[in-house]
Amino acid sequence: MKTTSELEFEKFLSENALTFHRIVEQSTPRPDYLVQIGDLKVLFEVKEISEDENFTTEPLKVYRRTLGDHIRAKIGEARRQVQYGAKQGIPSVLLIYNNLDPIHLFGTEDQDFISAMYGAYTVVLDRESMKAVDHFHGRNKSLGEAKNTSFSAVGRLYPVHGKLEVTLFENAFAKVKLPFDVLPSCFDVKRVSITYSQSV
Repeated sequence: MKTTSELEFEKFLSENALTFHRIVEQSTPRPDYLVQIGDLKVLFEVKEISEDENFTTEPLKVYRRTLGDHIRAKIGEARRQVQYGAKQGIPSVLLIYNNLDPIHLFGTEDQDFISAMYGAYTVVLDRESMKAVDHFHGRNKSLGEAKNTSFSAVGRLYPVHGKLEVTLFENAFAKVKLPFDVLPSCFDVKRVSITYSQSV
């Protein structure tokens, strides 16, 4: 039986006339879909966020969360499926659908992806002047030069004005790069460049 996220992804693919095949489950973990984009093949593992005891839609109630936690958890869950694709030399993407929040924000905003992938945004202050002297992404990163390099990108599937859209966040450390320049316009792409702190 297909999950809501899988049904929505198939709808997105059909709406954008992209050829895809559902991958049959095997004894070893594999991604959910093989998508053909022109001459390019891309594997997609689709996950959804559907539970969080801290989330509420009740008015006047405050919810709390740690930035990036939902995305970190899904990266951990998808690691073995995505490794299968990377071992075949095929770009492999984790796509996350927020089936928890009706407005698709709780835990899946841009800063959640960036914090989960590259670490919490950290500012270094000068003790005397209390002015910012440096900034970088630090703790709790799920990706690195030797960590989760199988992910070509991590992305979000979400509805906007009745139409499904996908935003992909590049993994700068991917061993199999996704050629973002050949993707059709239905994929919104967030590219990154890695710089290292000089003062820390």
